[in-house]
Amino acid sequence: MAFFVFANFSIICYSIYMGKRLIKQIIYGVGYLTVLFLILLVIYFIWLKAAPTCFDNKKNQNEAGVDCGGPCAACEIKTLSPLQSTWKNYFSINNKAVLSAQIRNSNSTYGANRFSYVFDIYNKTGAKIKTISGNSLIYASEIKYIFESTEINYSDIGEIKISFSDVQWLVDNKFLKPKTQIREKLVKIGDSGKGVEVSGYIVNGNPYPLRKVRFVGFLATSNNIKISVSKTELDNLKAFEERYFKIIFPKDIGLISLSASSELSFILADPNRTEIYIEALR
Repeated sequence: MAFFVFANFSIICYSIYMGKRLIKQIIYGVGYLTVLFLILLVIYFIWLKAAPTCFDNKKNQNEAGVDCGGPCAACEIKTLSPLQSTWKNYFSINNKAVLSAQIRNSNSTYGANRFSYVFDIYNKTGAKIKTISGNSLIYASEIKYIFESTEINYSDIGEIKISFSDVQWLVDNKFLKPKTQIREKLVKIGDSGKGVEVSGYIVNGNPYPLRKVRFVGFLATSNNIKISVSKTELDNLKAFEERYFKIIFPKDIGLISLSASSELSFILADPNRTEIYIEALR
């Protein structure tokens, strides 16, 4: 009997010992797993997890909205009207096609200090024959024109299309349009007796220089139908400087005069319909 009691007591003691040992093993195991988990977590956040961006479709990094505000572009940009081309055409200069398009920014508080455009040119069967790309800028509420020369025969073109991409919007108080003025505009037949010349003086009305000033000029009929386009540019216009410019149009364009026949007026330019658009770059 005494032996039986002693045996049971030994078993109980052993069980208690083994139980404590098991508990220690469990505690150690949990501790090791916790440390391993923390190490893996650190590795994930430091080396594996992708950094937040302005294009991850998440509201993070102190953004005011999803992918806008904070370090990203202003949320207002998401509601802006896209750039529009309300008019495009191609003209013949020495039988080669010259492309032009009107671009309208209807946003009154935002301009674009850079955008990309692409002209797609199609032949008369509808097949694309060439693509011409470029970059430009546009100020708030501005209407401007772009101009591209080509080596394509004018008669080979059936249609042109234009598209825009990569528009970099800036609020207008950070992207102000330079003040410029044209004075003493003169439209006359070229010195050779052929073609048309449009000249005048450009005035830089700003206390800073303009590194480049581009001019795009249009000639139109008395019915305001554009019949020709040309361009020129000046470099390094100093602050408050006034400088002479001249835009030369093709030799096959004439001007309406008081003695001109009304039957010919559709191929002649009306001096009073001449338009000049300026792109001034700081």
